[in-house]
Formats: sequence, structure tokens, C-alpha cells
Amino acid sequence: MNLKGKLPLVIVAALAWVVIVSSCANMGMPVGGPRDTVPPVLVGTDPNYGILNFKGKSVKLTFNEYLQTDEISETLVISPPLEKRPLIKTKSKTLIIQFNEELKDSATYSLDFKNSIVDNNEKNPLENLRFTFSTGDVLDSLRVAGRVMNAFNLEPIGKGLVLLHSNLHDSAVFRVRPDYIAKTDIEGMFMMDNIAPGKYHIFALNDLNGDLLYNEGAEEIAFIDSLVIPSVEFHPLNDPIDNEVDSMLVTGHTHFYPDPFYLRFFLEDIYEQYMESANREGRNKCLFLFNESVKDSFNVELLNAESDNWKLFEYNQKADSIVLWITDTLVSKQDSLFMELSYFQLDSAGEKYVQKDTMLMKYTEPKVDDKKKRRGREKEEDEPEPIPQFNWESNLSSTMELNGAIKITAPEPIAFFDSTLILLHLSSDTLKTPLDFTFEKETSTYRTYIISYDWVPQEEYSFLIDSAACTNIYGITSREFSKSIKVREEDYYGSITFNFSNVEMPMLVQVLKNNDNEDIIRQLAFNEDGPVTFEYLTPEKYKIKIIYDENGNGKWDPGSYQDNYQPEMVTYMPEVIKLRSNWSENYNWDVTPDLTFTKNILDQELEIQKRKEAEEKARKEKEAEQKNSMFKPGDSSSGSSIQQN
Repeated sequence: MNLKGKLPLVIVAALAWVVIVSSCANMGMPVGGPRDTVPPVLVGTDPNYGILNFKGKSVKLTFNEYLQTDEISETLVISPPLEKRPLIKTKSKTLIIQFNEELKDSATYSLDFKNSIVDNNEKNPLENLRFTFSTGDVLDSLRVAGRVMNAFNLEPIGKGLVLLHSNLHDSAVFRVRPDYIAKTDIEGMFMMDNIAPGKYHIFALNDLNGDLLYNEGAEEIAFIDSLVIPSVEFHPLNDPIDNEVDSMLVTGHTHFYPDPFYLRFFLEDIYEQYMESANREGRNKCLFLFNESVKDSFNVELLNAESDNWKLFEYNQKADSIVLWITDTLVSKQDSLFMELSYFQLDSAGEKYVQKDTMLMKYTEPKVDDKKKRRGREKEEDEPEPIPQFNWESNLSSTMELNGAIKITAPEPIAFFDSTLILLHLSSDTLKTPLDFTFEKETSTYRTYIISYDWVPQEEYSFLIDSAACTNIYGITSREFSKSIKVREEDYYGSITFNFSNVEMPMLVQVLKNNDNEDIIRQLAFNEDGPVTFEYLTPEKYKIKIIYDENGNGKWDPGSYQDNYQPEMVTYMPEVIKLRSNWSENYNWDVTPDLTFTKNILDQELEIQKRKEAEEKARKEKEAEQKNSMFKPGDSSSGSSIQQN
């Protein structure tokens, strides 16, 4: 038998057989190496940490593995701040920070990397790395720390800029670069180390343009009213320890002063008037939006048309949004209208003057399909033109809340409304006996009217507005509007009562939706100790917020650095309230202000769910671990199965 030509095939078949047998003899689970979870280790620095009289141009940090540098340039904070950004590069396992300017004399510099140093493979972070050196013969060692949060909702401000100024003039934050800077972490915490002795002002900014200066009205700010004077004290323990050289080794701890600062971020309400937009939304409707209120100062005149009575203004609550209705049809028919707007503006000295703007307001009819045009003309020939009427919009659904009200809105301004043509009666009343209700115009919404009634639980009502009960400014009447209403049962609702104590100013308590937006469900004002009750709340989860309404104007107000006052304080109930139907919750609440402004709202139901999920996950992981250990290489059960192959 000649094997000369078949020898390669024999070798391949033999190798395949070895592989098959080998695989049968190793039936255990494949085991890979453990995942790398160890962060990079700093093994050397040039210069040494804390060196004095540093005259170099760069800092080199060497690690035990290669780094990924994507986040370093964004995260690194050098304090005192530099005029020019340093060059950041790597050479093998060494990170190099190369300065592009002369450093200050006799200054202590800190390089705060936070968690931006990560290894190249698994991105394990080296947490809170900070490197320090001095260009003088002293290493400053004082510290300022604290937390920055949003003044309105107490959420932490991450990546906020904190500034320390030795220039104590009020304008320094606008014009002078700070002496020291720091950035907050995701929890809003910050720490400035290696500060020189002195007196400082402290600020926090949302530094949008990166100039380290406060741009009033465009950037958020937080400040502390008093001076910051850093100091440090060593507090020894009571029992000193004798050592062998007959000296005293004293143990204890170092305490930095002042205590942590709690800065509250807000956007200062600076008067800066300008027109945001001007649009002609229809032939007879123009909308003007302003940055500030134009109440008692806004006017419009026509430049290319004459009419004595051609306009009607509608203002929103803030009077910074104005709808102009063109009431003269001869004016509204013109496609182009030149208008001169006038409103109050402030000059550089803060004095009011009349600003005048001229603009062309155009309107173009929307395009209509030719087929629709033809059908419209054919219909006009066949049928008489119907009398135009407008439709009401309403908030009505099939169910009325016990404390609810009917709201109706007209599409255009109303000239006349005969409220006697509104009928509310019991659906079961065949005689349709009218019920007495309250009728009023809502001030916060355009052309909206409110019909209020003391509803009876589970009762059914019929609501009717007769045709032509209302006429708008163009002489168009309203269509008939009718709706059947069923009132919800009383035991569907729950209530919450708060017994407040230590009330020292006007306050607002708000029931909020349990979401990130914290939409306001209900709000009540109070100014003395005692109970405050929210009735007819739907069964769901709520957050509760209190506003310390110092000026008693019924709303939260931001602060002012310009006038040196802080934003109004807020606080939250530390738990989510899950309200059930036909249930009343009662809480005692001491409203003495918490000056740490902590917001830690616990959802008990969610915490229980998380704990159960964590326990279930741990159980499954343990079962998987036990299962895998049964099939390790060399296991006796694995050996018995090998014999069968």
C-alpha cells in the first residue's frame, strides 16, 4: 500500500483525533482569568511630592501601568489657576503636565486629578489623586471645604466652580481672577487644600464661558455673606505615649476651620429688557415675547395704515408675553404691516427711557390644495354659507374631582358673555332645575372662565352653555356646549395633615409629584404653629416641600449678590408619602431651618424593592458559584464522564 501521497491527510486526521479526545477529557467549564479591578499605582514623581522652591516647567507622575488620558484635561484643576492651559501628555507609563507660563513666586500649587486617572484596559480609577508643590520656601497647608447645591430644589451641583478671592472688594468676582479654585464632585462636595493664611471671599459659579469671572444674570452664583478666615488646630488625645528616646509622641487629630460651607446656587434676577420674538401668527393675531415685564409701558402704532380703534392687548401674568389682536378687518386684510413698538428700557445708569423698535409684520396665507379649493367652491355653490361660530375648549372629562372646577376657554377675546345662559343641573332632575354656581374669569390664562360648585360625591350632573351665550370681539358667537359629569366617590381620596412647630415667618407647604420635575399639585400658606391639611388628594406617591417665604409674596425668590441677600430657604420632608384611598396621614414637623440644606428623601417602598432585588441577585450568584465549583477541572464527576468517551 502506497502512503506517499496520502501522508499529509494521515497527519491531519491524527491531529484532529487528538483534539477530539482532548476535548472529551476536559468537560469542565472553561475558566478565564479574573477581571482587573485594581486602579493604577503611583510609583514615582518628579519633582517629589510637597517639594519647596520648585523652579521646573513640568510635573511627571509615573504609574505601574499605562493610562487612558481622555478625562484628565477636562477634570484636572490647578490651583492657583493658570492663565494658559497646560499641555497634558504621556510617555510610556508617565503622565506629564507641562506648564505654558511662569508660575507665581512663593505660591503653593495643587493639582487635583479627582478620579480622572484610569488604567488603559478596564478604566479602573485612582480616586482623589492630588499633587502639591511650592514655588517658595513654605508649603501652605490650610483648607476650605463644603458643598454646593441648587437653592430651589437642593439638588447637588456637580462640576461647579468654587472660587476663593483675597481681593475683598465687592467687584472682584466680576473683574479679578481668583486666588484659588476647586471643582465640585457629583455630590456637590469640594475641598481646597494648600491655602495660605489670610482673609477671603468664597463663591461658587456656573462658569459657562470658562473665564473664572461672574457674568451677572447669565451665570448662576452662590456666595457666603461673611469673610472666610482659614485656620487649623491640632487636638491631642489625653494620653501621651513615651518613646525610647525620652521624648513625647502625642497622638490626636487635626481640625481645619472654618467648618464646611453650604453654598446655594441661584440665577440672579437682573433686569435686562429685550424682545425675544415677534410673530404674526394669523391675520388678526400678533405675539410679542419680552425678557422682562412691559406692564404699563407697551404700545404699538401702525406706520403704513390709519385706524383709530384697531388693536386689543392681552397680557400674561408676568406681562412679558403680549398678544395683539387686530380688531379692524381693513387692517388685518393687509399682508404687510409696519409697526412701531415702544416699551421701557433701562440705560447704563439704571434710569428708564422709552425704547422704540420698528418692524415689518408679514402674514402669508397657508397653501391650500387645488382639489380642496375646487371642492370648496362646488360646496359654496350648492349650499348656503353657514353662520360662523366658535367652539369652547374645556378641561372636562367624564369624571369630576370633588374639589375640581369647570374651565372653559375661548379661542379669541370675548366682548360679551351672558352667564345666565349657562345651566348646571342634576342629570336625574327631569325638570332641569338650575343649580347655583360661582362664575368668574381666570386671571392666569387668556380667555378662560371658571365655574365652581360644591359637588356631591358620586352624583351625576349635566352642564350646558347655550348657543350664542357669548360673542367675541369680531361679532362671532359661541356654539352650544354640553357635557355630562360624574363626581368621583369621596372615599377614593386621602388627606395629609401637618402639625407645624417653630414657625417664625410666612411659609408655603407644597404637595409635589414624585418625579424629577417635582410638579406642584397643591400649595398652602401658613405663618404660625398648628395644623395644615390637604384634603381630596388622589392615592399616589408625593414629595413634600416647604418654602421659607420671608417676604410673604407667596412664591420662592432667588437671592441677589448685587443687593447682598441670600435666596429663600427650602426644605423637604425626608420621606416619600404613599397615600392610600380613604386614608389620612398625620405628621409632626419642626420647621427650624436646617442650615446644611440636606435633601435625602427616602422612598420606603422603593428601598424594600431594591433590597429584595439585591437579595435575589446575591442568591442567584451564590447558586451559580456553587454550580460552577461542581464542574472544575479535575473534579471526580468530570473524571467519570471522561471514561464514557
